[in-house]
Formats: sequence, structure tokens, C-alpha cells
Amino acid sequence: MSDIQVIDNDLVDSVVERALLSSRKRTNHNFHTLDEVYQRFLNVLTKGTYVGVHRHKADPKPETFLVLRGKVGIFIYDDFGKITNSYRLSSEGPNYGIDLRPGVWHNLVCLSEIAVCFEGKSGPYLVNTDKEFHPKYPGEGEKGWEQQLSTWESFFDS
Repeated sequence: MSDIQVIDNDLVDSVVERALLSSRKRTNHNFHTLDEVYQRFLNVLTKGTYVGVHRHKADPKPETFLVLRGKVGIFIYDDFGKITNSYRLSSEGPNYGIDLRPGVWHNLVCLSEIAVCFEGKSGPYLVNTDKEFHPKYPGEGEKGWEQQLSTWESFFDS
């Protein structure tokens, strides 16, 4: 890994290309190794990707999103799965990003054809404890995910 990596159009365009080819309709470009205490990466989402409702509580991790290109919607939930807040984030503002305390239930919805976010959170990344998914909502690829995504997207149509 290089000591310095410039976040420029060439890098962003290459990550967008990978996201467009991904079956999940999204991908990350990590600037960190998985064992580092500060995880930082580009998170590229494309229209139609499904990000389940989750939180980072078992190994408490704050999380920050900044939108570099495009638009995303973010939902905040209570412990029962009820939406308590929603925010439209855009590279054009007025809301560019959000910072979440550890344990906050949340998910993202891509509102533009492509959204490029810079994300930072505490590490290290451990696949078995990184995320806890809310039991009220379908997981990625589970029955009902397409309808749930449509519901979330329609929330931001107005």
C-alpha cells in the first residue's frame, strides 16, 4: 500500500466502473488494511443497490459518510425498527454528509444513478462482528428486499 493516494477523477471513475459491474451494484475502495484502527474508503453505490438496516454496536464504531458525487438518502431507526429521521445527502449540498455515533441503526439508499461516498469508521474490520442487521427488515437478497427498497426510494421522491 502506498503512503499517499490521491482521490482524483481517475480513481473515482475506476471504482465507479467496478460498482457498475458488481452483482451487488456497489463496491468499496479501501485506503486501509482490514486490521487498522481507522477504516477509510470510497463506497460507490449505484441505483438499485440494497443496503440493509444495520448498526455497529457489538464492537462500537462511529461512522462518517461524505458524499463526493451524486445523492443518497439515509434513514435512522429506533430499536424497534421505526424510522426516526431521514436525511438527503448530496455532493451539491446543503447536506453533504453525516456522522453517526456507535450503535445507531441506519441504512443508505442511492438516489442518483451513481453515488460516491467517502466513509470512515473505527476498525479493525471483523466480518463476524462488524454489523448487526435489524431483524424487522429483509437482508440483502432475502425475500421482500426489492419491495422494501422501492418503499425507501419512494420516501425521497418528493
